[in-house]
Order: sequence, then structure tokens, then C-alpha cells
Amino acid sequence: MSIQKKELQRLVLTTLLTGSVLWGGTAVAAENLDEYSLDAVVVTATRTQMTVKEAPSAVEIVDSKKLEQTQAKTLHDALKGALGVNVFNDFQGRSNVSIRGSESRHVLILVDGKRMGGELSYNSANAWDVDRIRMDDVERVEIIRGPAGALYGSDAIGGVINVITKTPNKTIATINYEYGWYENGKGAGYKSNLYLQGAEKQYSYKINAGLNNNRPYDVFEGNDANFYGKNQPLSLNVGYAFDNGNKLSVDFTRLKEDNQQNDKNVKLGKGMVFGGPSGPTAVPQETKTFTTVRNDNTRTDYTLTYSGNNDKHDWMLRAYKSVYDKDYTKFTDTYKKKLIGGVWGSWTHEKPSLMHDTVKRTLSVIEGNDTISLSEKHRLTAGFEYRQDKSEGTRIKKNPAGMSNVHNAYDEAEINYLAAYVQDEIKPDAKWLVIPSVRYDHSDKFGSEITSQIGTTYNADDDVRIKAVIGQGYKTPTVNELYHYWEMYTGMSMGPAGYRYGRFFEGNPDLQPEKSLSYELAIEKDFGEDSTVHLGVFRNEVKDLIDDYWTGGITSTLTHPGLSGKDYIMTYHNVPEAVLQGVELYGSHKLGKDIYLNAGYTFLDAKDKTAGTRLEDRAKHQVTFGVSYQPENIYAWDLNFDLVSNINYYCQDTERSVMGNTFYKTKNFTIANIMTSRYLNKDTKIYLGIDNISNHQNFGSYSDGNLGRMYRVGMEYKF
Repeated sequence: MSIQKKELQRLVLTTLLTGSVLWGGTAVAAENLDEYSLDAVVVTATRTQMTVKEAPSAVEIVDSKKLEQTQAKTLHDALKGALGVNVFNDFQGRSNVSIRGSESRHVLILVDGKRMGGELSYNSANAWDVDRIRMDDVERVEIIRGPAGALYGSDAIGGVINVITKTPNKTIATINYEYGWYENGKGAGYKSNLYLQGAEKQYSYKINAGLNNNRPYDVFEGNDANFYGKNQPLSLNVGYAFDNGNKLSVDFTRLKEDNQQNDKNVKLGKGMVFGGPSGPTAVPQETKTFTTVRNDNTRTDYTLTYSGNNDKHDWMLRAYKSVYDKDYTKFTDTYKKKLIGGVWGSWTHEKPSLMHDTVKRTLSVIEGNDTISLSEKHRLTAGFEYRQDKSEGTRIKKNPAGMSNVHNAYDEAEINYLAAYVQDEIKPDAKWLVIPSVRYDHSDKFGSEITSQIGTTYNADDDVRIKAVIGQGYKTPTVNELYHYWEMYTGMSMGPAGYRYGRFFEGNPDLQPEKSLSYELAIEKDFGEDSTVHLGVFRNEVKDLIDDYWTGGITSTLTHPGLSGKDYIMTYHNVPEAVLQGVELYGSHKLGKDIYLNAGYTFLDAKDKTAGTRLEDRAKHQVTFGVSYQPENIYAWDLNFDLVSNINYYCQDTERSVMGNTFYKTKNFTIANIMTSRYLNKDTKIYLGIDNISNHQNFGSYSDGNLGRMYRVGMEYKF
């Protein structure tokens, strides 16, 4: 299909949906049924309460019971066994998340429907936040597979992950402590947390405070694979319920990280000796460098929410601000000695180098929505959003000409967004549910964009459902991609004559927003009350996909003053079109009264359609399996086991690749985890677990597994 035809298709779809939202229908009733079924209530798919069975979109819920069974402490833990979701670590230990083969930056991560300020690059922001978001205060995690631009705007091309926190309804307190260590005794550390909540008359509150400390994981002596140090999350919430049922809540959260990373590099090369009768002479030279990086981050969030509901309306008005501060310092000590006349000289200490880097990103949002029950057969949702995304620091530069030092390239930039959306829930008869939605977005940098979606659920029988969704998504370039000006990787890639080159990234202010058009079709069948099977196909066409590439240039002291070495000059461009399509098959079964099984399979075909090549860091086949044993006797040991197998995983062969000549390989690997727990008394629980049982490791440029097998032991006390 040509681009012109697809644009026409988008226009027709938008026109139909705009008309649809003006047409009446019947309301959708929310249900609260048993766990381990598709009757759990979800709010992310439609911004209204709806069961997973009813929702046309592909939805998965990781509920509080599952979080407790697996002893999930971070969002990374919660996503481990999710269908069609891949969480893989890169060489810095960050947890990139992919849904149906999407890039990490195409997954919109929310906490209670709110965006979070983070790294300038959304890819990096998501990668860090997957491990930063704690589960101690979480009721459930909702995962929407597929674009959701019609409701959430930019950044939801691949899907949405919404972390829903607890609502205080009684007074409880919980303390937990966990210690972990890797197979070789390195890395891991401890996690500790205190959670308090209370509710009395019209007031409610909750306090969540943690202290976490992880240790360095040495790839080899003196070289850390990860940033390590202290992590201190804190969140406070106070709520007040008025006599008319309306609620006012104030939230404050703060995350403070004090991290560092060490690296030792020894290499042989050529050094120059001056002052001889024949002029400068090249002689063998050994160089040792000792590098310490300090990566300290603080994120502070403030939220004010006013909401209410009655027979006709369910509304919310909210204002929030998220401020992220990064202080990054790199200190390098260098020692050299030369081989002269067959004798090694003494070590000489060169002047240390110091690079200081700062980033501040501020996200300011005002938003509101209202779900209106016009009649028993008509429910309409409308909302608006204003968002300012402002960044400043030494990693961006709008006009780098005339710079005296690239490491002092301080600048600031901002993008302002304004949006409005409307969604209708239409039920023509007892079997059909149709949900059209349309959203208008405008930014002062990229102009206006309209995204739309239509989804339907048809109950062919009491136990058979057919679901279909056609929707659009889009993503605007970030400040990072527009104005990036920073040496990201120093001495990472092997270059000519054995010299190790870094990568210097420069932004491209002419980038265009990415756009997507997706199709989904699925059928679900229940087998009694204990089993459900889902079979679906999906296709996501992404136009103007943003990707980085080597310009062919190499930095010099003239073009990039202040750099100590040579770097490949990287920038960003739009890839005309990429396609991600595949098949999903999954099911759940309750075996007896204590054992629950789930299994899934995803086939993924992800290609750069323009070049006709596979997209890297994706598996063609993914298999998930989980079993949970939950005895009625809480003083007996329970058990939870899950695994994710990636088959025909396509990635770079870092040992053979050089800049401008990349080699690829495929491989198979499985990540499996096991957890068991029991109560010592009604208030005290202990647990033991092993993550990454197969001990899968990868220390290439971009790891796709964990650092290695990790053992976990912990205790939780409630009072």
C-alpha cells in the first residue's frame, strides 16, 4: 500500500470516527468478578472502567495478588512474564521495555495516568524508570498492547503501561526487607521499604519510603557493568472527601539517586619520544586509565487532583509538575610508560581530565476529563491536556557554532502541547460494543495532528468474543533528538588501526514526527469458568521512524574542541517506513482449587520496509509460561514460576562489527524465575527466590538478558 493510500485511509477513518462520536448508543456497565479471569476491571484502555473481556484492545493486568506472589519490587519485576513484552538490559544495566517489538521510547509509561519527567531521551527515560518505579504502593499494573494515540497522544505508538497505586481505605502498615546477590557473589544489594496508609472519616493518607543500595557488578577486575549506589524513594499523599462526594488529593514524591561506575582500561600503543637527533621517535607505550563516573539524579513530583462522580458524571481535574535533575561527573586518571632501548621506563601521571554534565527537565501538565452518562444507553468521555516539556543543560545545543568546549554546551529548549479528545461507548444491541475515539493535538514546534481509533467487541456467544481495533498513533521528536550535542560513548567502537572511537551525537532539528496505523483482530473463548484462550493477529505500520546513524564524519579538535579522543559523529533521521506484525496466542487455566496456569506465544515479523531488513534486538518467536500454586493454608509454602523464551533473537554481533560495517546474528535464550513464600504468623511472611535461573548473560554493547543468576531472600511484616 502506498503512502498516499494510507494517508487517504487515515482521513476516511478520522471522518468516520468524528461522526461516530456524535451518535448515541448504550452505556457499558463495569463488573467486578473473580481474579484469574478476564473480568478484572481496567481503566487505561478507554479511560473508563471496563472489564478486560469487554475492552476491544489487547489488555493485560498484573494485579496485587500477582505482584505479591512474585515479590515484585520494581516495574521491571512486574513485567517479567507479561505477554508480548520484552524487558532487556543494555550495557549500562538499564531495562529497556518493548511491546510487540516496539522500541522502548514508543511505550508510554504512566503512574496513575501521569507522565514523569526523566532523561532527555525517552528511550533512556523509560529504561531507567522501569527499575525506578517501585511496587510497594501499587495496586495493579495495566498493559495495553498496541497504539493508543487517540486517548494519550504522543509516545504511545507501541502501547501504554499504567501503574495504578493504592487508594487508602483502612489503616495498615507494612515493612519489608530484601537482600539479593548474584551467582558470583558480586552485585545486587538490599531493598527496604516502609508503607503506611490510613483513612478516618473524610481524611486519608499514605506514606511510602524506601532505602535501596546495590553493589557493583564487575565484568572483569576494575570494570563495573552497572551504576551502583543508594536509591531513596519517598511519596506522600493526603486526601479529603467533601460531603457531596467530591475528593481533593495532594501528592508529593521524591526520588534521590547517588550512583557511580568505575572503569579501568589498559592498552598498548605507540608513544612519541622528543628531543633525539633524528627528531620525534615512535616507541611502544602502555597506557592505564582509571575512570570514575558519578551519576546523581533527583526527581520531584507535585500533584493536585480534584475529582467527583454522581449518576451523570465521573470527572477529574488535575495539575502536576515533574522536575528531573541530573548531575553527571566523569573523572579520568591516566598513567603512561614507554619502552626505550628495550627497557620499560617508569609510570608518568598525566593531568587528570574532568567532565561535568548537567541536565534539568521540567514537565508541567494541566488536564481534565469527564465521562457523561447521557442516558442508560449512552456514555461519552471528553478531555483536554496542556503540557509543557522544558529541558536545559550541557547535553543540548541549538546552535553549536563557535563553541569553545563541547562539554560546556549549555542551552535550553521547550515544546508546548495542547490537546482535546472525545470517546463514545456505543452498544447497538446486547452483542455489540463499539468504541470510537478521536484526539486533536497541537504543539508549537510540530503543528497539529489528529489521531483516531475505533474498536469493537462482538459477543458471538456467551463464551465467545470477537474483537477488532483500527487505530493511529504518533510520536513527536524529543528535545534530545532535535538538539542533542553530547559525547555519549567514549572509546566504545573499534576503528581504524585498532584505535577505539567514541560516539558524538548531534541533534537534527528538521526531524518529522513518527506516525503509525495499526490493525488488530482477535477471538477469545471461555471453556467453563476456569479456562480462557485468546488468538489474535496484529499489524503496526510506522512511517518516518526516527533512528540514529553514522554521518561518515569523525570529530577533531577543530570541529569539536575539548574532546580528548576521536568520535564517530552520529545524528538522527527519519526512516520512511517500518512494519511490525505478528500473531498472539495465549490462555489461562485453573487446575483444581490451588494451581493456576498461563501460557502464551507471540510470532513477530519486524522489518525496516524501506531497506527490507529485520529490525534488531527483537525475537521472531517468544514463548511465555507461568504456574502458580496458592494453597488455602497460608502457613504452607506457595510457589510461583514464570519464564520467557526468546527464539531467533536478532541482534548485532559486537565482536565482528565495526562502524559502517555491522554484522548481525541470531540466538535463543530463556529467562526463568521462581519464587516461594509462606507466613510465619498472620503478620510475618518470608520468601526465597531465584531470578534468571538459566544464568543468561551478555556483556556486549546492548545486553538482552540479566547480569546473571540472582538469589533473593526477604521478609515482610504487617501491623
